Amino acid sequence: MSLREIRITRVTPVGPAPTYNVTMRAPLHNYFVNDLLTANSHSVCYGVLAYRTAYLKAHYPAHFWAAVLTSELNDSDKVARYIERARAQGVEILPPDVNISEHGFTATAGRIRFGLMAIKGIGEATVDAILEARAQGGPFRSLFDFTERIDPKTLNRRVLESLVKSGALDSLPGTRAQKFAAIEAALEQGLQAHRAAAAGQVSLFDTLAADSDQPPETELPRVPDWTAEESLAGEKATLGFYLTGHPLAGFRETLAAFKSLSYAQLAGQTAGDTVSMGGVISEFTVKNTKKGDRFAVFSLEDETGSIEVIAWPETFRRLGEQVADGAAVLVTGRLEIEDGKPTRIVAEAAEPLEGLRERHAKSVMLRFAADALDTAQLEKLRDVLDRHRGERPLIFVLSLPNGVEARLRAHHTFSVRPSLALVEELQAGFPGCTVVLQ
Repeated sequence: MSLREIRITRVTPVGPAPTYNVTMRAPLHNYFVNDLLTANSHSVCYGVLAYRTAYLKAHYPAHFWAAVLTSELNDSDKVARYIERARAQGVEILPPDVNISEHGFTATAGRIRFGLMAIKGIGEATVDAILEARAQGGPFRSLFDFTERIDPKTLNRRVLESLVKSGALDSLPGTRAQKFAAIEAALEQGLQAHRAAAAGQVSLFDTLAADSDQPPETELPRVPDWTAEESLAGEKATLGFYLTGHPLAGFRETLAAFKSLSYAQLAGQTAGDTVSMGGVISEFTVKNTKKGDRFAVFSLEDETGSIEVIAWPETFRRLGEQVADGAAVLVTGRLEIEDGKPTRIVAEAAEPLEGLRERHAKSVMLRFAADALDTAQLEKLRDVLDRHRGERPLIFVLSLPNGVEARLRAHHTFSVRPSLALVEELQAGFPGCTVVLQ
């Protein structure tokens, strides 16, 4: 049978299977490749394996990447890298879920469900306990139902924190912040439930529950929800990467305006080029030179990868508190390349992405429909501008009924200080206004 006749029509997991090394009796059985002794039988096996693997990757990408990811469960760096490759192939990665996820990554309807064993801080005993409780009692109904059904020996505060931060408990009622605030109470209630069960005790609630479909649930505390940044930080800490979003998502226009290169685009640059890259700082470390001067080394990560950045003493002194773990910044510096791969940026400057466009704006343009500015609106606009007086010129662009645009430059007394507060106040107070920072 030739390779061209092989066609995979179905993928059915069957578990491990034995493999065999075929021994061939022939004069040309063994030969040398790159000074290594090899065999024709090996070459044929590797050729068939390579063909089948490539076929799976092309036609069953979810199954292919689920298998690859499961094989690297304990290496978060590789997991993050393979997930980006799977996404680039159009495969959606679903977050972990205690009511759906298995030990490893699983393919479902062309998507991949995150495996529980890939969450940092979750051991195999805990995952076994979760799957066993789910198989015996069905889906978990709440955080407290979860802690009551899981063996306390496999569940502690650190494990429950990781489950909440990773999003594995998102299918249960309440926000991540509420469940995180209720961890101690949930663990205590779960411990009491297991002690009572071991002692053969039946509580009043258990008696009442016998006459109802579900026992009464303990209410979660009322606390403010986490910000998007806090939720993403939790995912990064427990999964090794951002799963449901990225801190840079809200800065894409800013990065484009400042001609920021992504990590993937750095590969097209030349060693020694001055480049700008926006990203999130991690692994921030301060070190000392032999002379005792302080400098910083950190990773700068965007949605395509990460690169090391070094800020030597003089630069580090200028940057001050603008560089720290978790900060979203635009770094400008000299690119270093080794073996054709970008390896480091020697920083010359770094600025927080928050408010970057406002800080560098040379003027502020306001677009209005001409008939939208009556006397009351003009007075309201004047009050807003008075609160943001500055040195940047203000330009009005008025759309007239006949389709013509009139451009007016305001008197210098109405010059403003560009800021996020100004933009937000204009957008909130004048829904028909478009604010353009130039």
